[in-house]
Amino acid sequence: MTETTAGVPSTAPQALLMQIVVRRDLLEAEGWGVGPLMAQVAHATSAVLHETRERPETQAYLEDLKNMRKVVLQTPDQVSIERLANLLSASDPPVPYHLWIEQPENVPTCLAIAPNRREPKIKKALDKAGCRLWKG
Repeated sequence: MTETTAGVPSTAPQALLMQIVVRRDLLEAEGWGVGPLMAQVAHATSAVLHETRERPETQAYLEDLKNMRKVVLQTPDQVSIERLANLLSASDPPVPYHLWIEQPENVPTCLAIAPNRREPKIKKALDKAGCRLWKG
């Protein structure tokens, strides 16, 4: 249940959202350009939408193109993005996501979480993995 601006409880469900997590070190320490990182985001997002296309949340998300919501987050390095993947997989039930592994380098670059309603377990996993809003 959410609250309206008047503080009155509302039964309207939370809007669907996708969280997209990108390794910040690829830009700053590894010398990847912004364009290649944007491609990693596109790969991971497309993959998770395809893999979860039968889920009601994904279907509802895709049916409302004008109101799609995404948040782009950064994680410091490979260890933290892999930790996030492990935390999401260990949730009960597991949180659907796609960790994009760039080839031929075999490097995890971006993780996209399937459309969701900001469940607390997702926020907890993002916090534990050190994810923050992408800056600049």
